[in-house]
Amino acid sequence: MAGRSNQKDTAGDAAPVGTVAGEFDDRRLLDILPALIGYMDADLRLLYINKTYADWRNIDPQTVIGKHAREVVGPENYGAIRDRLEAAQKGTAVSFEYDLMSRGKKRRVQAQYVPDFDPDGKVRGVLAHVADLGRQVDLHQRVAESQALFEGAFQHSPIGLALVDTAGIILRANRSFAEMLGRSVADITGIGFGDITHPDDIDADLFLFRQVLAGHRDSYKIDKRYLRPDGGITETNLSVTAMRNDAGEIVRFISQIVDLTEQKQAQRAMSEINAQLAVAMDAVSGGFWQFDIGQNDFRISDGLKTFIVGPGPVPFDLSGYIQRMDPEDRSGAGFERLVAGETDRETAEYRLQTVTGERWMRCERKLLRDEEERPIKIMGVAFDISREREQLRQTQEQANRDSLTGLLNRRGLEAAFALGRASHGCGVLAVDLDGFKLVNDRYGHDAGDEVLIETARRLRAAVRDTDLICRTGGDEFVVVLVDADEPLMDAISSRIIELMGVTMIISYGEVKVGSSIGTVWYPNWPAGLKEPLARADGGLYRAKAAGKNTWRAG
Repeated sequence: MAGRSNQKDTAGDAAPVGTVAGEFDDRRLLDILPALIGYMDADLRLLYINKTYADWRNIDPQTVIGKHAREVVGPENYGAIRDRLEAAQKGTAVSFEYDLMSRGKKRRVQAQYVPDFDPDGKVRGVLAHVADLGRQVDLHQRVAESQALFEGAFQHSPIGLALVDTAGIILRANRSFAEMLGRSVADITGIGFGDITHPDDIDADLFLFRQVLAGHRDSYKIDKRYLRPDGGITETNLSVTAMRNDAGEIVRFISQIVDLTEQKQAQRAMSEINAQLAVAMDAVSGGFWQFDIGQNDFRISDGLKTFIVGPGPVPFDLSGYIQRMDPEDRSGAGFERLVAGETDRETAEYRLQTVTGERWMRCERKLLRDEEERPIKIMGVAFDISREREQLRQTQEQANRDSLTGLLNRRGLEAAFALGRASHGCGVLAVDLDGFKLVNDRYGHDAGDEVLIETARRLRAAVRDTDLICRTGGDEFVVVLVDADEPLMDAISSRIIELMGVTMIISYGEVKVGSSIGTVWYPNWPAGLKEPLARADGGLYRAKAAGKNTWRAG
């Protein structure tokens, strides 16, 4: 130290203050620093603070001189710095980050406490230097948000996505890409794209890839086949876009892969699905949203807003989003557990009214936490899965239908029967063809199939659109009359006997096939099919015994 200053100390006349300030040509140098500067004696009593410190605390420097650090910074802040301050008091310099409370606001700061030794090596004071890190923390948070958005789009995109380096090595791939190749993500990570490309397509792909590297183009699109480990081929449409650094140099490529295998196999009747996207986050129909838990602030990306309400400056908040959900889906689409911090990830599926009509959406949500693990924001990516839902519906519909006649099968009948309302009357008819075996034996199974198809047509003609018709197997059928009384059931039974008695004309000539029917009627919808079918079968047995081509009640 340079010794005691001859000038009067504005923060007090204690010797250490002059010692510290005396090292500077002018005390004003300390006041213009953006950091908080303070000096304490060996007992941690304030002897000096600079102008920045006073402005932060909104205090007069003279009012804190001689006060203990605990009294000046307050109990909450002192609890965060006490151990470090005492370490400096004992002779150890410390540097650390903490959340400083100032005038009711939390500010992230970096603090440094440096012990001041006298000529004998004893600590005579502590110099405090505190710098504001608010901007740096905010930058880290924005980076985390951007990363969360990218991860959501990349991992949950319904099309294949891959990051490829300039040597053609796959750095990352999403599950959609791996699954379309019949492989795991690990199997295709770290290998060259040429290793899984069909030999006839590699030259064209490499030519375009090298053109981008040479600067002749920024992107390309190509129909390309990939090799599966089972020997099969996956046909795709590949879109590749260069990703550049600030200097304009290519650092990697984003590849978007759309599976066209089914369309190609269906005689190339469907047009190619084009993915003209510049970055990975544009790869989904939908977009992103975020919810600030502390501010109760919901914000939506321009892409998702346009997808829902169309272009233009239309106000749109969380309430408007929820109102567009199907009421039946709202309870399962909330994110209360994320807000409470009970989970970090959730997925919800719901129907949403958009400018193009009702669409099925899948929403992946991720919770962001602060350094103390408290929930701060929820990031969501919502994308259209209507096509996937429709394919599922068609698959379920096909599983419930007889492939020959198009009528319900036993599984489909049970599913439809379970939807009946208890207040409705119900008639159940067990229908069996008479003479079908003779047609099969004489003309073969193809002729038998024609008879079954014609039988299905005649049964449809005999009943109402709301009734259920099922082929349970062979030449056996079941008809369920919905909301029917007993006279209607009798009339329809007679109508079926009449229609089935008409000669059929098939490819092999004219054939005569009749029908026998067993019936049972319930004034209220039965709980299950087992008992009605058993009773109807009893009536069918009596109809057969009565000479066939007739019906009997069970």
